[in-house]
Amino acid sequence: MDKILVNIDFKHDTAVILEKAAQLAIEHSAVVELFCCCYNRAIVQDYMFDKAGAQKAEHAYVRQIESQLEVLSDALADKGIHASFDACWDRYTDEGIMRKILRYEPDLLMHAVQPHSRIGHYLFASLDWQIARQSPVPVLFVKQKPWTTIMRIAACIDPFHKDDLQGQLDREILTQSQTFSKGGMSELRVLHCFNTLPHEAIFDEHLVTDYEALQIRIEKEHITRCNDVLAEFGLSTEDSLVDVLKGEADSLISDYAVDNHIDIIAMGGVARSVLDRLLLGSTMESVVDNVDCDVLVVKRLDFLCPLSE
Repeated sequence: MDKILVNIDFKHDTAVILEKAAQLAIEHSAVVELFCCCYNRAIVQDYMFDKAGAQKAEHAYVRQIESQLEVLSDALADKGIHASFDACWDRYTDEGIMRKILRYEPDLLMHAVQPHSRIGHYLFASLDWQIARQSPVPVLFVKQKPWTTIMRIAACIDPFHKDDLQGQLDREILTQSQTFSKGGMSELRVLHCFNTLPHEAIFDEHLVTDYEALQIRIEKEHITRCNDVLAEFGLSTEDSLVDVLKGEADSLISDYAVDNHIDIIAMGGVARSVLDRLLLGSTMESVVDNVDCDVLVVKRLDFLCPLSE
């Protein structure tokens, strides 16, 4: 990890995301760039019929944001971190962030998610979803809970994902998770959750009579497929830090994060056309909503950002 891009939103507290960015930068000898995509609707409305005045006001507003970023950048520099800053004016924040990613080519984007009205819970806002859907680089969705002294990362893999039959996404999840766990004191865990058919959903009378054997066979197949991926990383399902659990993924992951004091959950992001939210979707949203740890969203290496610079 050489370059970290931190998306700054001055409407919310930036202390935790900056502290985490500093920790990653120090552990990985990485450079940090603070970025803010700003837009002020009042300026647009006030200068609706004065193009030159509007441009002047926009530039002044961006310079004001840059001065705030400079203060934060200097604080990182005081810690020995090579830090820079940048701001742009863009009505569509997600597009501004994506264009910055394409220009800067970071190894990681850090973006804070905010709690909603249900105290202690989070939900992806529209901007969060657009970032998760479009970013060509891993995105660390940061929450307000500080990391523990020993950072614990849980890599959630799924060798049976229909859009990743060759295991490319799982390999990237494990690669990125190992990158995080290489710096400082850390612990990497691997989790795979799977479901089997409920007894009442089986209509083949031969399978019904041998339901237990069917369950055992399915579980063995999941373990085999997991080991095929894990072997490349020197891991196996026999390892104490690798768990294969039966049940609904969203609830299992949430419980797992709490029980094992996880700091970062690494998950795969899949997005396609009009089904983006559904596919990216329900499991990730449930996890983000119900756990108080950070979530790292990883894409396949061949993923292309739908926007251009």
